[in-house]
Amino acid sequence: MKMLYVVNTRHDADAYRVYARVHMDGKATPSAKVTALIVGGLALSGGLVAVVKQGPRLLYLFTILFGALALLGQWIGLWRMQRQLVKNAANMETTFDYRFGETAFDVTYPGQSESVSYKELKKIVETEGYYFLYTDIRMAHILPKKDFSQGDAKAFGKFIAEKSGLELQWHKAK
Repeated sequence: MKMLYVVNTRHDADAYRVYARVHMDGKATPSAKVTALIVGGLALSGGLVAVVKQGPRLLYLFTILFGALALLGQWIGLWRMQRQLVKNAANMETTFDYRFGETAFDVTYPGQSESVSYKELKKIVETEGYYFLYTDIRMAHILPKKDFSQGDAKAFGKFIAEKSGLELQWHKAK
């Protein structure tokens, strides 16, 4: 099988931070974000007005807390996910070897290897420095553009989109 692209990489903390950002943004729909902002803003402002007018009561303080959590929930979730992934990355010395052919790609890492058909991909996301090839809603192969040892990293997005039949999604994370 002719190899069109080869990527040899070791995931670092930066890769996992960007992955967490892309993953969390992919989970939240625009309507869910707007709903959280409206509900959180209303609860927080209503609780603050009630405290100012009637004094601090337990119900009003819980309303303020609820509003703050609704407003900050996505950022708190992102921070927690990034922290956990970066902590796990520090304990991993795993290198990944990706080889992309005509119909599938092979990934090899210590003690394991697998072949993934392009048609098995669920989503493809590109950022300034990475490609994320999702094989599951919660699992993506992380390909740093700097680690392409064969093939043009800039042309890879078009290649993988054509082979998988998926639209390449752009994400602003760096």
